[in-house]
Amino acid sequence: MTHADLVTSTLDMEVFSMDVDTLHPNVEESLYRLRVGSQVKYITIEPGTFPSDFLPFPMDLLPLLPHLPPGNWVEARVARDSNGNPTAQPTNTTLPEVREQWHFNRVDALSLPLVQIMTPRVRVVQYASRPVVAKITRFDFEIPRMERETAAYRAIKGCGVGPEFLGHIVEGDRVIGFLIEQLHGRPAGPEDLQGCRDVLQRLHELNIIHGDPNKHNFVVASDGTVTLIDFENAMLCRSAEQKDEELATLPAQLSETTGRGGVALTHLAY
Repeated sequence: MTHADLVTSTLDMEVFSMDVDTLHPNVEESLYRLRVGSQVKYITIEPGTFPSDFLPFPMDLLPLLPHLPPGNWVEARVARDSNGNPTAQPTNTTLPEVREQWHFNRVDALSLPLVQIMTPRVRVVQYASRPVVAKITRFDFEIPRMERETAAYRAIKGCGVGPEFLGHIVEGDRVIGFLIEQLHGRPAGPEDLQGCRDVLQRLHELNIIHGDPNKHNFVVASDGTVTLIDFENAMLCRSAEQKDEELATLPAQLSETTGRGGVALTHLAY
């Protein structure tokens, strides 16, 4: 599977994200999230429409796209017609959004200047004259994780557990993600066991288990303060046994040396 964010542009078209199955290009659809002018569009390319080796490379693919019809449509399918020519047909579907909406602030996705891309869904952006972290859903299958994490931020607000939640990110009328403060520090190690236990127990007191307490999900500030990040796997839980089981994994998690979790999550730590 190949992912990309803000990979290339041609004329007034820019690829923000893509999801391409490079192992099965003639079977699976390829998904693209584009900026076309001042609008964001979603394109689904049906298998066999273009040579498979072009699909992961927007610089090669964009010139092959057929003319995109004007209008305020959001999603279109690209396929070959009865004459063998690629065509783009807008669909009438309404794209789903993140339904967990609780913060008063809403920020347009296109108003956030890029500072750094960290993962396909996470980037550092400029907001209110400072760098912050933006996390989005690129495609609809990512929405459940975003809803779970957004709900977790609502539950921990003001409890000193995670970074400050700054608002929802919108694309048109849809909520597609959120902004949080950028933390500065380092991943936790064995020497930070007590601080990690303390913050994880504060989360448990809210009847929430984290679900992935790896060392990179604990950010240790220069003063020793430990903050939890990445609540995609967080779940409501009243079971004392499950909470104790999660706490019991901490010594092994903090001694981990394989780097598990580090590539995707250090965006908040540095």
